[in-house]
This record gives sequence, C-alpha cells and structure tokens, in this order.
Amino acid sequence: MLRGVRWSSLAVVLGAGALALVCLVLALRGRPWAWLVGFVCAAIAVREVRALQRLDRRARTARPPRP
Repeated sequence: MLRGVRWSSLAVVLGAGALALVCLVLALRGRPWAWLVGFVCAAIAVREVRALQRLDRRARTARPPRP
C-alpha cells in the first residue's frame, strides 16, 4: 500500500498546508500580505491533493483484479 505513495507530493501537501496555517495566523494578527500568500499555499495544497486522487484513481483502474 505504501509503495504507491508519492512522497514528494505528500511533502508538498504537508508543507503548503503548514504554510497556509501560519499565514492564516499572521493575517489574523494584522498582516494583510499573509492573506495572499496563504491563499496561494492553500491552492497549491488542494491542487496537489487532487492530482494525487487522480493518479490513485488511474492506478486502481489499471490494476488487474486480485484472484
């Protein structure tokens, strides 16, 4: 099961998600530039999650059924 994990994509999702949370805290503390940076980080994380789901769906349909 873990053989199919794309570790670089997982790192991107975790890193971008963490940066988005940090930017959210900074934005709530009065740093207006953090809204834009946080939005970009969140968009990157969502994009990567969707790409992973697409790859997983494609891999599931390509596998032969187990006996």
